[in-house]
Amino acid sequence: TSVFFGFLFGYLSYKFRTLAANQTSTNTEQQGIPNRCREIHRFTMIISICYFLLAIAVALMVVMSKRTDIVFYLGWAFLMLSALVVYIIVRDLSLLTNRNDHNHMHEVALMTPLLEPTTSPKNCNDHTVAPKVIPDIRTILKPPTSSKPSTHVPEVTGIAITNKDQHYVGMAPHAPRPAWLSTNGTGQANVEANCWSISLENWVRFVDACIATATWSILCETKGEGNVNMYDINLHFIKPWTNGTGCSIACLMDNNQGPVDLMVSHAWAGSVIESLASIKTITTMYLLPKETRIFFDSVCLYQADDGAIGGLTIPQQLAMKPFTTIIHQKPQHGMFIIHTTIYEVYERLWCVHEVDEAIEANIETCGAFDPTSWNDKALKSIVTSFSTSSAECQGQSDKEMLTKLINHRGGFERLDIMVREVRQNSIKDLEAANLFEQLFSMSISSVDTFDGNKGWSEIYR
Repeated sequence: TSVFFGFLFGYLSYKFRTLAANQTSTNTEQQGIPNRCREIHRFTMIISICYFLLAIAVALMVVMSKRTDIVFYLGWAFLMLSALVVYIIVRDLSLLTNRNDHNHMHEVALMTPLLEPTTSPKNCNDHTVAPKVIPDIRTILKPPTSSKPSTHVPEVTGIAITNKDQHYVGMAPHAPRPAWLSTNGTGQANVEANCWSISLENWVRFVDACIATATWSILCETKGEGNVNMYDINLHFIKPWTNGTGCSIACLMDNNQGPVDLMVSHAWAGSVIESLASIKTITTMYLLPKETRIFFDSVCLYQADDGAIGGLTIPQQLAMKPFTTIIHQKPQHGMFIIHTTIYEVYERLWCVHEVDEAIEANIETCGAFDPTSWNDKALKSIVTSFSTSSAECQGQSDKEMLTKLINHRGGFERLDIMVREVRQNSIKDLEAANLFEQLFSMSISSVDTFDGNKGWSEIYR
């Protein structure tokens, strides 16, 4: 037994030494990873040596069993080595599981999920279409009617900010279009629906570009960072940046879109910042390459709906059934369902339909979440506090069609069972994410897997 544990800890020591040597990120927050890996390397190496010494001590005791005086001393040596092993384990584990003050402060401020039904933006199809609000509201502050000439005439232009009830709550300036984003592409109509995809790397790049603007800052000041959702991203970024091109964001970022490797199911009313952390988390936890191509409807469909050459209208795209087409081609990495704390994803019937299609296609389905926004209690609370049969969607005809399809395939109860399993597995994933944070004093979603350095997936593959 001692020899076995000696080799086991020796192997772990080697792996952590390799991991420390290959972590070359310049990200300041990630500098703690190689340091902690070296600590674990030393810890496991010492434990390995102690176990081998224990094995030697036991072997000598057996060989010299007739020499009681030598066996006595060997027995003491065995006890001392055992005590040393216990001491090292207790000491090092107490250090490895010690969270920093920031993590404790963050737990206090942890958000809990919003489980009460909320009003969805009114649109003809809440799965893919943005709310119908005036896209451009211009406010001009006229100069005062004083006889003295005005030295400054401020002019404020932008796009209206609305809350979940579609009430005007502010104004955000037009977001400057990134210089790297192409102004033309293949055109949505010229790409097969099963190839409407974007790489994980480009999805993160796009969201980061949105976050880097003054428009995002104003949205956060007005609504709160965690409450900025995909409706806001579509209205303030996607539509203005793709208008007149006939191309989705995905098409503009990659003319050579390929088959989908991973389906992402999400609610448009969910938090964007949590969705970003969720994508980064599954990339690290599930060892997904940054080139993995995903279907994320808001950026993979042409949202401008402006009749541009090469483009397609929302109804034309939905008629091509991209989700059903992609899911039945069995994406390599299955489907991930993003859960955010501000919105229950299964209040939307279209998201329920996506689970139904995943079951029908018999593909693996997993939950995705931001580990810094959820805790065990919050995740456990949503395992049972939902019912897919109560989900709603705008448009009575869509609701009747989807409900009829689900009932024909066996009803909503089987979907509830699937969702519960996904969420129970997410609790285990959260425990793993928390262990990572305990070991390395940083959230797993903070690990930069898009910087081109050799990372976790390349080491363990």
